Amino acid sequence: MSDYFEYVGKLFKKGAKRDPPLKGIRVLEMTHYVYGPTVGMVLARLGAEVVKVEPMGEGDRFRMGALWMRMFKKANLHFLVLNANKYFITLDARNAKAHEILLKLASKVDVFVENLRAGLLDSLGLGYTQLSKVNPRMIYVSCSGYGQYGPLSKAPSFDASAQGIMGLAMKTGWPEVDEFYKLPDYFGDYLPAMIAVAAVLAALHHREKTGEGQYIDATQVESLFRFFYDVTYLSLTGKEIGRTGNVDPLAMASGIFTTSDGKFVAIAIMEEGQLSAILRAMGMRSPGSRNRFKSRKYADKLNDSISRWVSSKTLDEVIECARVYGFPASPVLADLEVYRDPWRWERGSIVEFNDRMYGRVHIPEVPIHLSATPPRVKWLGRPVGYHNRLILKKWLGYSEEEIRKLEKEGVIGYWDQHPGTCPPDAWNVEEDPVFEGEADECE
Repeated sequence: MSDYFEYVGKLFKKGAKRDPPLKGIRVLEMTHYVYGPTVGMVLARLGAEVVKVEPMGEGDRFRMGALWMRMFKKANLHFLVLNANKYFITLDARNAKAHEILLKLASKVDVFVENLRAGLLDSLGLGYTQLSKVNPRMIYVSCSGYGQYGPLSKAPSFDASAQGIMGLAMKTGWPEVDEFYKLPDYFGDYLPAMIAVAAVLAALHHREKTGEGQYIDATQVESLFRFFYDVTYLSLTGKEIGRTGNVDPLAMASGIFTTSDGKFVAIAIMEEGQLSAILRAMGMRSPGSRNRFKSRKYADKLNDSISRWVSSKTLDEVIECARVYGFPASPVLADLEVYRDPWRWERGSIVEFNDRMYGRVHIPEVPIHLSATPPRVKWLGRPVGYHNRLILKKWLGYSEEEIRKLEKEGVIGYWDQHPGTCPPDAWNVEEDPVFEGEADECE
C-alpha cells in the first residue's frame, strides 16, 4: 500500500504537464459580484481563454467590495483571485459601435456567461435568441437567483437571500434555540457556480457529438435545493427534519465536542465498525441490539458519553485515540490554523503566487487534481479595460489607429481613480507591453 501512496504522490507532483484541459475554448462573460464570475474563474483556471466585459470607469461593482473596505495595493484582493486568468475589456452594450464589437466577439466564442437581471441582455440585443443566431454553436449560460422564467424571475438575489428562500438558513442553529444563521462567505454563490460549470462541460461534450450549442438556465436557489432530501423525507413522514445543530441525523453519534484544553473536535460515527472503535477507546461495551443503533434516544445517550469522554482528554489525545482505534475525528480549526496547516500547502490547496503586477500573494487553488492537465493560476485580476488593446487586436484584428478612434469616441475606456478599479501606484502602465496589446499575459 505504501507503494500506491508513493506512486500517487509522484503522479501529481511531477514537473512535466501537458496543456490545460480547456485550452482552445473561448469564453465571453458579462458578470458581476460572485456567482457569475466564479463560473468564468473555474473555466479560466482549467485553461479556457476568458474575456470579461465591464463598463468603463467603475467596472464590476464587486471591485470596490473589499472586506471591511481594506484594499490591497488599491485592489479588492477577493476580486483579484475570483477573476484570475481573465482578460478585461470595457464595452457599453447601449453604444451602437460597442454593441457591434460585442457581436463580433460573441461570434468567436464557445461559451457566453452572464448573471445580470433576467431579460436585461435580451432587451439589449444580446440574449440567447439573438446570439444563437450569430453563433449557433455557442453555449449560453444565464446565472440568476430564480431562473429566466417563473413568478420570481425578475427578483434580485444574492447569497444571503438565496440561502433564506431555499430554507438553508432556517436549518442552521439548535432546535431548542429560536435563532438561525446563513452559512458564511458566499456558499450560495460558489456551489451554484460549480453546478453551472458542470453544465457547461456537459454542453460542450454534447456539442462535440452533435455540433449543437444550447442555453443553460442556472439558478442559485435550485442549485442549493437539489442537495437537500428534506422534501422527500417530508412527503414520506409528514414531518420536518428541522434544525439539528452539530448533530448528523444519519449518524449513530456525531457532534462538535470541547476538549479538556479548551479546543474543539468534530466526531461522526457512521457505521458499526466506527461505533465499536470509539466504544473501545472510551472503555465501554457495545450494545447488543442493532436496533438501538437507529434510535434517537440511544444516539443522544451516546453523544452525552462522548462529550464527557472528550472533556477529559486534550485535543491531541482524542486525535491519537482516533488514529489508534480507527474512528473519524478531526480538530475544528480557526482561519489562521487552516492557513498554517501543512498538508494544505503540500497538496497545493493554498499556493504562493508571484503576480507581476501585485507581487507575492497566497491564494486558494481550484480543488481539482488532474495528473496530466492540472488547473493553474497565470495572473490575478487586472484593472478596468486593461486588455482592451490585446483582445481587439488578437481576436478581432483591429489596428492601433482604429483602437485610438474607439477611445476618442468613448466606445471603450479604462479605469477611474477609485480604489479597486485602477493599477497599483508603483505600476508603470506606459511601459507595460500587455496593456499596449503587444504581448499576451501568458507569454
